[in-house]
Amino acid sequence: MRLSQAHFAEAVRAAGNAIGAPNHCTKRLVQKWETGEHAACRADYLRVLQAVTGLSARELGFRLLPDQSGQSAVGFGDAGEGAAGNSSGADAAGSAAAAFARSRTTGYDPDAAIAESMDRMRHALEHPSVVDMRTAEFVKTATSRMFDLERHSPARLLAPTAERHLTTVTALLTVARHEKVRHDLMLSAGHSALLAAWLAFDRGDNPSAHRFWDSAIGAAESTGDAALLAASLTFQSYAAARRGDPHTAWQLAHDASRHTLHDDRATAWTASRVALYAAQLGEREAADAAIRQALDLGANLPHPKPGDGTMPWLRSFDYAQLFSSIAHATALLNDPHATGYATWAVNALSPAKVKSRAVVLAEAALVAATTNELDLCLDYGSAAARQPRSPASWTSALPPTYSTRSSPSSCPTPTRAPSENYCHSSPA
Repeated sequence: MRLSQAHFAEAVRAAGNAIGAPNHCTKRLVQKWETGEHAACRADYLRVLQAVTGLSARELGFRLLPDQSGQSAVGFGDAGEGAAGNSSGADAAGSAAAAFARSRTTGYDPDAAIAESMDRMRHALEHPSVVDMRTAEFVKTATSRMFDLERHSPARLLAPTAERHLTTVTALLTVARHEKVRHDLMLSAGHSALLAAWLAFDRGDNPSAHRFWDSAIGAAESTGDAALLAASLTFQSYAAARRGDPHTAWQLAHDASRHTLHDDRATAWTASRVALYAAQLGEREAADAAIRQALDLGANLPHPKPGDGTMPWLRSFDYAQLFSSIAHATALLNDPHATGYATWAVNALSPAKVKSRAVVLAEAALVAATTNELDLCLDYGSAAARQPRSPASWTSALPPTYSTRSSPSSCPTPTRAPSENYCHSSPA
């Protein structure tokens, strides 16, 4: 990898911080690995070394300890500080450096476009002098496409790839020299951390989610990017709502809305969350104001298209999610239009957004239960349960009450056949 022993040690420390496994790797420790003085490697270091090199323990030349027999290569990221130097200590992983260039990720395999971008990123890590604006653009493209994969990929499969990607971006950041390149890579690192946080949250791993959100907020503050800061705060509001803390959720969403003034889609998203949390707290005036703002801005938004400048995490926010949030808020306020909003949300669903379909249908079922529309509750709840995701996956993005009240089994038995009139009801 053309890194001195000191630089390789720095790369191991940087990668450890990026994946939540901080360490104190030193040049002396790298020397012991190279000379074979340490024939085996501690599990915490082995995980980071695999992320740095993309190689398994055997490929790195380590003897496996009994509890490491299941270890495999877990990353294609690499990190390093500075250009090549100290030729006697270069190629810190010995012959593993050559294998690193040929290595591939295990587990979930993203599409070919992402793989091509990753190949270019690995080449940049092999040759620090080529970490330029083209590299930063490749990173941005790969990060954006991973957000698109999140719409229909199980979190447990995509999460390892997202975390390895974050490690790679962090590694590139450590070798980049140009200020503009570093700025763009820092922003991509923040976007990657935002995605990794949501995937961790989707899996129920709240400590990791908050760790990644902290990283995203740090990147937003370093780059002065208001959109990333707003997204981080809004996503954190979901976590607060799920743990039954609507006060904190409301504050987070409100703070986020102060940073979205120049983006109608982002403002509609944050306003819909503010409305929901305010309604949960019985703050009718604040909820009504947020509902009006969300509808004014969101009802006429065009569908996101490639190249239109929409932030990658906002491409999944559409009419269906807007109206489902509004329906839930209005149901809590005993607004008679709640069922109409829920029906609008269901009718606006896209078949391509598998996760969104399940969440919107579950929320629509909850609204139907709240408004005593028992047949719709059964219809929407059953449809949500039929989505190709486990209940733990699609309810993880919803407050705790959703997972019980919106499930088909919790809807009371209907006393009449479903009415077709609801398919054309209007919230107006």
